[in-house]
Amino acid sequence: MAVSMKTEYINVPGGFISLNIYGAENSQNIPVLYIHGGPGGNIESFRPMAEMLAEDRTVYLYNQLGCDERSHTGEESLWTPERYIESLGSLIAAIGAPKLHLIGRSWGAYLAAEHVLRVSPSPVISITMISPLISTKIWIADAKQRLAELGGDYLEAVEQCEREHHFDGRYYQEIIKKYNDNFRYRLSTVNRAGHRATPLKPKTASGMRVYRHMWGPSEFTCEGILKDIDITDKLHNIKIAVLLICGEFDQVRQQSCEYYRSLIPGSRMAVIPDASQTSYLEQPHIFYWTLRNFYECF
Repeated sequence: MAVSMKTEYINVPGGFISLNIYGAENSQNIPVLYIHGGPGGNIESFRPMAEMLAEDRTVYLYNQLGCDERSHTGEESLWTPERYIESLGSLIAAIGAPKLHLIGRSWGAYLAAEHVLRVSPSPVISITMISPLISTKIWIADAKQRLAELGGDYLEAVEQCEREHHFDGRYYQEIIKKYNDNFRYRLSTVNRAGHRATPLKPKTASGMRVYRHMWGPSEFTCEGILKDIDITDKLHNIKIAVLLICGEFDQVRQQSCEYYRSLIPGSRMAVIPDASQTSYLEQPHIFYWTLRNFYECF
């Protein structure tokens, strides 16, 4: 059964955000706000899951500033974590819900965590962190470990490219595709029964500029302004419910998610079998019921 969707435009510092609203806004269930990854990503891969969740609650999705061609982003000097954290706060205030669940994927999990650490009081009562970026150092270590698991000379070739600062070569691009096909969105799952979507929508030209400025040339090479991100020492201050989710073959390895879980009081963790970073596409029913069971606690 199709759910309704409408769009509202919300002014935030530096521009505006297109807010997609799924489901009935008068639902008695606590609404959900999804925060995509990147930086520079988009909401497209989560739309099928949003439609499932919106059958009994309102679900909000938005592309962050600079992540689609319509939103004005200003100068690169303004593409900072502070700006995106502030934008998230403005959006939550505009939604105006007395209680709100956040779902943050990758970089989105970092933004969600920073919001609840900085804003008090906040209507946010839970965060679901999908393949979270909490520490760039740990993220890169996981990525390099995954590269090594692919065999061949992938890791050695990547580290040579990093030493030479050369990322546009054909082999480096082939390694990115091999990595993505195994750990970000597993090609082996596309024909699985229940699969919810076709391959991920690429970043827009504007979104790619944000990604390259804030992160770098690939998931396993960070040279941007996020290279020193690490909020592990703050996680003990998160006092709301947290669910961490990773896929069995996620680029964020299970050991890292378990480490983050150990730092957040009372948090829970789920590993989605035979899935990578887009577990909500690859195993949608397992992901959906994992989330539903979590929300039944509220």
